[in-house]
Amino acid sequence: NKSSPTVCSANLIWPDPPKSNLDVVKEAFWDYVAKATQTAEDSLQQIRQSDLGQDLNSKISQSTDTVNQYFASLQAQAAPVTQDVISRITQEAEQLKIRLDKDLSAVSDKLQPQAEELVAQLHSRVEELKREVSPLAEAMNPEALKAVLLQKSQELKGQLEKGLSQLHVQATPYTQEMREKMEQSLEDFQKNMVPLTQTFEIQLNQKAQEIQQRLLQSGEELRARLDSGAQDLQTQLTALWESFTQKTQ
Repeated sequence: NKSSPTVCSANLIWPDPPKSNLDVVKEAFWDYVAKATQTAEDSLQQIRQSDLGQDLNSKISQSTDTVNQYFASLQAQAAPVTQDVISRITQEAEQLKIRLDKDLSAVSDKLQPQAEELVAQLHSRVEELKREVSPLAEAMNPEALKAVLLQKSQELKGQLEKGLSQLHVQATPYTQEMREKMEQSLEDFQKNMVPLTQTFEIQLNQKAQEIQQRLLQSGEELRARLDSGAQDLQTQLTALWESFTQKTQ
């Protein structure tokens, strides 16, 4: 029988494509422009979409060193948060393995070989999940992390259903109860992943804001310089980009 959708599958939806390092830096720069010049959001969007804004985006696209330096700075700032989410997901994955082992331990001696094979297959899927989590977290990519956790959880569920169906052919009084326990273990794991990835995303945004605050520490001096001389928009934007570039180093 086909199982109904769970709460976790509704929450762990497929995300939008992750932002590239370049997109992250573009967003950071325009946020810097808004705060340094105290420009309203609607005015900022008009500037971004103007020819001058497009020219500046092209300049940012060609500034590989600045993009890499900003991203390296963000990675360094976010390192404790990144290691924490990797550790928590790893712990949850290990707990899942323990629970699945326990759930399968109720099978009869006759079904023990098939049960052990299913355990090995499930362990392999969990280890695969753990391996894929680390590089995505270190790349500060919470959207891709959510997607992989969803994909791997669904693969685990498929493996579990297949294995339990084979055991069900030689049904025992424990089979249905065991199926329910194992499905619950997997559902609990999925549910626990939702707040973990959401918290990771929030913490990354906080770290990016901390970098912005450092960039803006000499914002008063920058504003004074802009107000005193650079009245035309092109000169202002160029000065802001130069300032952003210097502070990112």
